Amino acid sequence: MVYRAIFLIVALLAMAGPSLAGNCIKSQTLGTWTNPFAGNRSDLTKLEIRAICTDDTVPHIQVKAYTACAPRDCTWGRAIAEKKGDFGLSVMFRTFFAKRTVKVSINGRRMEATIFDDYHDPRKATEKRAFVLWKQ
Repeated sequence: MVYRAIFLIVALLAMAGPSLAGNCIKSQTLGTWTNPFAGNRSDLTKLEIRAICTDDTVPHIQVKAYTACAPRDCTWGRAIAEKKGDFGLSVMFRTFFAKRTVKVSINGRRMEATIFDDYHDPRKATEKRAFVLWKQ
């Protein structure tokens, strides 16, 4: 009886796998977006936005953010984004100095990215910065 239940569960999971892979996320935000005008330290230089659609995970959008550093760009790492319609998303990164929320909206090949820096140090005020990025 136990073997029959295990066999049934394995069979159901095997049938569910391909259907999840076919339901990949569609969004105009996917791709690599760059800021050719980043000049100051900590300016947003690039966002890599991709859909993760595998049999091992729930489909989601992953964002990797880059900022201006020397000698090469720094990264805040990867985070899972919340989709805001076909033309926007919101994602939060926890960095050493602050919790950084990035909200983006796109219009064609142009992306407007607003960053809210909520610093861990209570003596520093929350900052809001805006950048324009272009699809590569």
